[in-house]
Amino acid sequence: MQTRGAMEHAGSTAGTGELLRNVLAGLLAAVLLVAIIVSFAALMFPGPLAAGGPVAIWAMLVGSGLSGLWIAARTSLPPQATGIDGPTGAVLVGLTVSAGSAVLAAGGTAAVAVQAAMLALSVASLLCGLLLWGLGAAHRGAWLRFVPYFVVAGFLVATGWLLIAGGVRMTTGRGAAQLLQPWGSAETIRLVVALAVFGVLLGLRRVFSSPLALPLTLIVAWAGGLAALRALGLDGPAHGWMLPSPGELVAWTPADIVDAWRAAGAALWPLLPELVSVAIVAVVSLVTKTASLEVVRKRPADLDTELRANGAGAVAAGLVGGCVGSVQIGASRLIEQAGGTGRSSGIVAALVLLAVALGGIDLLALIPMPLAGGLLMFVGWGFLVQALARPIAMRDVSTVGLALAIAVASVHSGYLVGVLGGVIAACLMFAVGNARVGAVRRHLSRAQYAGPVNRAPQAERHLLEHGESIQLYGLNGYLFFGSAEGVFERVRDDMRGLPAGTVRHVILDFVGVNGADASAGTSFLKLRHLCEAQGATLVFAGMADRIEARLRRERVVGGTGTVAPFAELHDALAWCEDRVLADDGIDVDATDETAGFEAWLQQELGPGVAVSDLLPYLEQRVFDVAQPIYREGEPSDCIDLVAAGRLAVHRTRPDGRLQRLRRTMTHTVIGEMGFFRGLPRSADVACEGPARLYTLSREAYGRLQRERPDLALAFIAFVLRTLADRLGLLGRTVDALRR
Repeated sequence: MQTRGAMEHAGSTAGTGELLRNVLAGLLAAVLLVAIIVSFAALMFPGPLAAGGPVAIWAMLVGSGLSGLWIAARTSLPPQATGIDGPTGAVLVGLTVSAGSAVLAAGGTAAVAVQAAMLALSVASLLCGLLLWGLGAAHRGAWLRFVPYFVVAGFLVATGWLLIAGGVRMTTGRGAAQLLQPWGSAETIRLVVALAVFGVLLGLRRVFSSPLALPLTLIVAWAGGLAALRALGLDGPAHGWMLPSPGELVAWTPADIVDAWRAAGAALWPLLPELVSVAIVAVVSLVTKTASLEVVRKRPADLDTELRANGAGAVAAGLVGGCVGSVQIGASRLIEQAGGTGRSSGIVAALVLLAVALGGIDLLALIPMPLAGGLLMFVGWGFLVQALARPIAMRDVSTVGLALAIAVASVHSGYLVGVLGGVIAACLMFAVGNARVGAVRRHLSRAQYAGPVNRAPQAERHLLEHGESIQLYGLNGYLFFGSAEGVFERVRDDMRGLPAGTVRHVILDFVGVNGADASAGTSFLKLRHLCEAQGATLVFAGMADRIEARLRRERVVGGTGTVAPFAELHDALAWCEDRVLADDGIDVDATDETAGFEAWLQQELGPGVAVSDLLPYLEQRVFDVAQPIYREGEPSDCIDLVAAGRLAVHRTRPDGRLQRLRRTMTHTVIGEMGFFRGLPRSADVACEGPARLYTLSREAYGRLQRERPDLALAFIAFVLRTLADRLGLLGRTVDALRR
């Protein structure tokens, strides 16, 4: 009982410690979020629109709080904090300024201009939410997953740099353009203190491993700094050592939205493209931030879940007058660094935002400015290290260079420009790299690759001797102007490397191709004309319906003199083999004459025995039409010699479709594996048309062994030689596929 009680006490203590960490982490994140929201409000409502600042702050706090509660509870990548999104917020700044300026230019009052700007925020929030939720509900997250690592790294570097610059600007009031101007003693001291805070936090992480170290240190620094400022008489707003108070906030309610629509709704129609751009930026930003958090936290996220959660939160915020809130990567990272481990930390941050908005809590006025600035620098530095440490350690110069270029573009022209520029660069790199590598995954000839068709020894020997007449090219990837032209050049060079007239068939296997653009059709049309000029036939196999439709429009397939695409490579190969054998005078189906079968069987048995002595042990079976012969699972109690016709060996897939495993042609053997191993039949066997078989049953084989052991031995040698030939073909194919 004492042991159980001790365990319960330890569990209770651990649970209390985790709750404390999550609460402190959520509170720290909320302070950062409030500071960012206040900064964005000042940008959204400058000059004559300044009266809208308190309204915008209220809307962003409420929107971030409501969204944050939902996102924290639903996210697949907790913990997360929600606030005004940097990229989306930057576009919202332009939207509100445009809306307010349009009203002022038309002679409207500042009050109406503020209403128009706030109405634009509400409408943009609803559009963002509907687009995000719609993509997530339709499970289209996979469509948006193309975010290369150097784009993520550039995003993180830009975020880190902006946080560090924001910390300096918050502490000194100086932007980048003002850093070289003469400095006063007060701002210099504030910057030194902020850098000291940054250094302490950075060293703290190296010395102490406890997750409570960061929040407790910040609490001690806050209390000590506040006490020191009060003792020195510097805690008043006029001295510039405390974060500026946003003042009394003004609510923005659904009723205000209706009034604003009546007063200034007409001003939004010209801004419709900007409203749509806000929603698009929100999608791009969320995808990039999710990918960044996956890299930072080293675990995957469900992008559809993130889209739905952020979309539903934005819609709820917009309906009650709040401004769209989204995952704030800086605050989310701060939660993690402060020891937050679960959803409760994000919920705490959201509740604090709502309390500041609805309860009138002047949170910023309680925070020393150097402390907030040093915290921003610390979080920003973490992003820089996270983004660049690995590629630098790996000496990946290209990734570092691209990441820095994207970061510079993001800082200078906005996140959207940087991210989209990075995606475009990735597409160009993919195009160049794919064109350089080529779309040809594998090149084999029939001499190297034998499909699943069992042929008579004479036919098989002929195909081996003339195997270069059939050339197979396995294609993969996306076929565009570069890769498709590479296929044409590859086939052309290969044909030139062989004696004229050698190549009679060129097979292109499209099973690994996932798409093709219009320019690909031009290259394949050139290839078809090349083959026609060389006396060869161009054959397509494994082509998806959409690709076939595109090539039909380009008249690559479906025209006069062309061969219809085959569903599978093996069908195309068998057709080409039949053509080669027929052109060279070898009958692939043979006749139904007994003499032809007996001559083949005599040759296989050898001169030591007479085929006429074996025939009495065989049962002749004739099939006039295509029909099943054996079923999977039936006893393997006989061996069949195919005198004429073609047999198909297939298996039924779980979806009910037939999967053909191989075909057996005239003058071949079938069923020998299961017969000698004593196993049930592993597949169905059917004739594809008229056929004639000679069957050796197990009972007849027993009589053959007793009555004519010499004939039985010759028959076994024939079967073993057949198996050896098949294994030889299989080995040659495997060797070719390994190259």
